[in-house]
Amino acid sequence: MTGATTMYRTISAEVTKARTHPAMLYTVLAALLIPPALSVAMGLGPAGNPQTITDLHSQGFEVAGFGQPLVILLAAVIAGSEYQNGLLRSSQLATPNRTRLLAAKTILISGAVFGLAIVSIGLAVILRHMVLGDAGLAVTEFTPGMWLNLLTVGINWTLISLIAAALTVLARSILLPVIVLVPMVLGLGVALVGVLPWLKYAPDLAGLQLISTYPGLGLLDPLAGGLVMTAWAIGLLIPAFIAFNRRDT
Repeated sequence: MTGATTMYRTISAEVTKARTHPAMLYTVLAALLIPPALSVAMGLGPAGNPQTITDLHSQGFEVAGFGQPLVILLAAVIAGSEYQNGLLRSSQLATPNRTRLLAAKTILISGAVFGLAIVSIGLAVILRHMVLGDAGLAVTEFTPGMWLNLLTVGINWTLISLIAAALTVLARSILLPVIVLVPMVLGLGVALVGVLPWLKYAPDLAGLQLISTYPGLGLLDPLAGGLVMTAWAIGLLIPAFIAFNRRDT
């Protein structure tokens, strides 16, 4: 059996675990529904008044931040549910190569979260412009910059989910990434960055402008922020893999 075949089977096993876990299914459903629903609600409210819109091409992208807590939770559950239910030892017996096992989990998280971002926020943007009616854009009128923005939202969600997964493995707990990261992405970092400018290098704020433009906060530009987020993800995943390989379960 080749290494590629073994990895494929390991990933397939992780997919089976994920799709049979109720918490994962509910979280995926919420990530698919909540941002588009919020986008429609905002489009029907004062924010959807065509006379007050200053940047038509950013419409719908502002709800991407509401999906971050959900993908953080999803990543934590995929990476850490077996710590909670005591089945990690069984998984390690079935897949003695622990690097392969954790790699399969991170691949599943990356693929699932990136796909969720594209579908959820893509739908949010399309629905917003539909709600705007004649003032909105048809899908065929979407600019290359809008499609690029959708791609960078996917990158942002993927990176924050990998950071959450790494923290879960390091702590052997689903709670740590939720407690640490969710308040940050829900606005704690934005509230404090004016007082603590170095927070712009924190995982949540570093890549915030991958989602949408936030002028006046002194944040990193999208490229620099994406690189900093990537550094956070790699810097946490490396010790997570080392710990996963070396410590007892």
